[in-house]
Amino acid sequence: MTVLRGLIGVLVALAVTVGFVQFLELMLANAIAGQPLQSISDYALILNPFPMLVMRLLITSLIAILGGYLCAKIAEQDQLRYTLIAAIFRVVAVVGGTVQGYIPPAPWPWLAVMLAFSTLAMLAGGAVRTAAADVERRRLK
Repeated sequence: MTVLRGLIGVLVALAVTVGFVQFLELMLANAIAGQPLQSISDYALILNPFPMLVMRLLITSLIAILGGYLCAKIAEQDQLRYTLIAAIFRVVAVVGGTVQGYIPPAPWPWLAVMLAFSTLAMLAGGAVRTAAADVERRRLK
């Protein structure tokens, strides 16, 4: 049962950190453009100026904290291990989606920075949940 919970945690973390972030970014780009955008390159033109890249960095990092926390919460055991697995799959998904053209591309140095920060944020979210679980266990003893 613990492996199943861990895998569900990984899937939820991926849905939140990849799916929800992309949804937010695409909504933001459409709102800034004032009209529905037609191609990934149109999204990239809106999302790649410096202020938007900084905003994307903040959004991905904050949502990654939530994703890591949720993964660890659902997994219950081996929380950091499953959070690390989710973070690795997230990096693969984002790089693969960018290369294949499913995700609006960012300049490669910024993509590396976003992935580094959001991966650390995801692990921090899992670490917060792990620490909270340890405090709960100690309190119940």
